[in-house]
Amino acid sequence: METYRFDFLVIGSGIAGLTFAIRAAQHGRVCVLTKSDISDSNTKWAQGGIAAAVGEADSWELHEQDTLTAGAGLNDPAAVRFLVQNAPSAIEWLIALGTDFDTNPAAELSLGLEGGHSRHRIVHHADRTGAEVERAVVQAVRTNPNITVVERAFVTHLTLVDERCVGAVATVEDFGVARYLGRATMLATGGCGKMYQHTTNPAVATADGIALAADAGAEIADMEFMQFHPTTLYHPQMRSFLITEAVRGAGGTLRNHLGRRFMHDYDPRLELAPRDVVARAIEAELKKHETWCVYLDLAHGERAAIEHEFPSIYAQLKSIGIEMDKEWIPVVPAQHYSCGGVVTDLTARTSVPGLYASGEVARSGVHGANRLASNSLLEAIVFSTSAAEAVRAEPDLPARELPPEPPIHCIPENDAVVLRRALQKAMMQQVGIVRNFEGLHRAQKTVAELLHRYYELPAAPLARYPLEARNLLTSAQFVVSGALARDRNVGLHFNEDLLNARILNNGAATEPRAAAAAHPAK
Repeated sequence: METYRFDFLVIGSGIAGLTFAIRAAQHGRVCVLTKSDISDSNTKWAQGGIAAAVGEADSWELHEQDTLTAGAGLNDPAAVRFLVQNAPSAIEWLIALGTDFDTNPAAELSLGLEGGHSRHRIVHHADRTGAEVERAVVQAVRTNPNITVVERAFVTHLTLVDERCVGAVATVEDFGVARYLGRATMLATGGCGKMYQHTTNPAVATADGIALAADAGAEIADMEFMQFHPTTLYHPQMRSFLITEAVRGAGGTLRNHLGRRFMHDYDPRLELAPRDVVARAIEAELKKHETWCVYLDLAHGERAAIEHEFPSIYAQLKSIGIEMDKEWIPVVPAQHYSCGGVVTDLTARTSVPGLYASGEVARSGVHGANRLASNSLLEAIVFSTSAAEAVRAEPDLPARELPPEPPIHCIPENDAVVLRRALQKAMMQQVGIVRNFEGLHRAQKTVAELLHRYYELPAAPLARYPLEARNLLTSAQFVVSGALARDRNVGLHFNEDLLNARILNNGAATEPRAAAAAHPAK
């Protein structure tokens, strides 16, 4: 096995990984391992933008309060304050890299409004913010002589010496298996959306970092807080895609098949309530009326303004015969973001020495029970920047001989397809927006059986798709066990049995309207 030595190793090439790479390259040689090509990540699909208190009427204190409110008080207050206070400098850094954000006629940043925010503070590039940010950071990485990028490198496990992470082993397309060492390793592998049948995430979101960290003994927490974006396209002719929250911020309203604006029944903040509330409200409407979708109505808007603000969405919808300025958009909720993950501190350190994590793979504490819209790209930049300073203090690689690498069991791809589909169905049906104990126990049994079947199947040559199946199954255990252990409804976790138990105990329903969103007001 070939061994390559660097100062710092990055696993993943989204905004979290590339921010760290650019920053850490000031202090040493960096290697970025990415399982697809460098631009294939969740980052480029982010439509809305980046939250930052940069407007005259805004402040980090207001941004902080909005983040804490969305997170239902389960956020780490120190992490939230660190995030919001560093938000303006994160925007400045991206602009310095060449990111082209929208501006108003006065050449000031154009600031959008999204659900859960008390001020216009969303810095954006039309409805393609993620793609523009990714373009800028990829260009910076490609031109940095201190950064080596290895594409189509699937990491199979982390290398530990004396319980310290010193690198990783990867299988590289057209090359074979190789070991990559570094004084510090940054996990920036993104989310786990492919655990679910319906998701806004791309194919690469297969929980790889959660499984790698868990195998290394890192602490994992809050995986039950799985965010479902309320509005993704429902259409048989096109793969589901996200309809950004900014459409509702621009005046879009939600209507059921009868044309009724139903958010009045669920929350006084209407369409701009936090995502968990809106998603449960839509779920309740679907069940109440036994329909496939609800509708997002921006037909009262001016065509020129809609095309200018949402060019990508407008073009995609028009390609299937839906004109946003004239027709309602059929939408349903879909899995969107994991608020839990590998537990980290303010410098992105995990519980395993030498191992860091940033972005969606991490549980930094800023999101609590529910992520505030447009805090995700911000979180990745802020904590990766902090980590890049912290890794300077990491010791040199050990001189002793490295331990033998553990065997990796890979199964035939056809079997992996069957296992993945079974997992996705179980997670969507039983560990979705609204849960109950019977379904959660059934899901727990299903995941355990599928994982057992994985290791009982015959071995096959190492391949990415089957290994991703193993990572998804491993990580799903944390989602289900976390949901079973959560003893109250909070944020993204909603167990209808807990609601019913509280009704029985109190003699009447006493939940605030926001918490009871799955049960419409009479």
